Amino acid sequence: MNIKSLLLGSAAALLAVSGARAADAVVVAEPEPMEYVRICDVYGAGFYYIPGTETCLKIGGLVRYQIDWDDQDEGWRKTAAARVNLDARSETEYGTFRRFIELHFQHNGQEYVVDTTDGSSEWSDTQGSWIRYAFFELGGLMIGRNDTLFDGALSGEFDAGGGDFINSIRYTFDAGNGIAVSVALEEEDNNFDYVPLVVGKVSVAQGWGSVDLFAAYDDRFSEFALKGTAKIKATDALTLELLAAYESGATWFGLSDFYAGYEWSVGGYLKYQVNEKLAVGFGGQYFADSHFGNFLTNTTTEVGNDDWSIGAVIDYTIVENLNAKLAVNYDDGDSFTDGSFNGFLRLDASF
Repeated sequence: MNIKSLLLGSAAALLAVSGARAADAVVVAEPEPMEYVRICDVYGAGFYYIPGTETCLKIGGLVRYQIDWDDQDEGWRKTAAARVNLDARSETEYGTFRRFIELHFQHNGQEYVVDTTDGSSEWSDTQGSWIRYAFFELGGLMIGRNDTLFDGALSGEFDAGGGDFINSIRYTFDAGNGIAVSVALEEEDNNFDYVPLVVGKVSVAQGWGSVDLFAAYDDRFSEFALKGTAKIKATDALTLELLAAYESGATWFGLSDFYAGYEWSVGGYLKYQVNEKLAVGFGGQYFADSHFGNFLTNTTTEVGNDDWSIGAVIDYTIVENLNAKLAVNYDDGDSFTDGSFNGFLRLDASF
């Protein structure tokens, strides 16, 4: 009995010690739950929720390599470019709140430069970077750097429609049934005056195609520009595009350049989608009664040249997100001593 009691007492003592040690054990905290990036399919493919927010973000861009040629030049002109864009969107009580940025970086290769003052020479990189787009939209309101509201042309590479990137404030009213009306105040010249360019646009998009009508007023020379474009789906594969433009005088929306254009112009482009990968197009544009703005007299100087351009384009999808474009153009008319062939081969690798 004494041995049995001794054994039972020893076991009890060991259990007591073990319980004391267990009470003093270090407790490891539970790990914080990880928040994985969630797919946002509200605005289409490629959007993800920014962690901790209800804002959806899409990151995209492209890498471009382009070889230009012109029979008036002495050699090939080659450009390597990169674009990066950020597209953030969220929903508010006023509608979709969108913020968009696109940056462009470009390198045209090296150039042999001779200093005419001392005769020295060196190889120099020709490169640059700039902001293509930087704007936000809330409901129908858009503020920032964007294409001018007057932007609209044919799908060829020979044509001209007037306008470029510009700082602006724009409002678009969606009337439904494919009809939209827009008005914009645009500033083409920093610190010039307090009167902006005024641009209006009416768009109609239906199953058969679309029509866009543009009107713009430029206070610098008190002139205006009008334009209309149409895209008509003749068949599922064949699309006809038409353009007509009129300029009362020199405006920022000139068909040749800023404040240089033509009194009127008409053009057309026919595009045929051969298959899912290949599309071909051909068209031309006629330009009548050229003019330019005389900044010394603040008047329009009439030149009266008539010119024309024709061109063909081949678009081919090599693989998904890798597209090739070959363009061949011919320009001629009163502004040219001889007709000029030009064009380019472009490769766009997008993501």
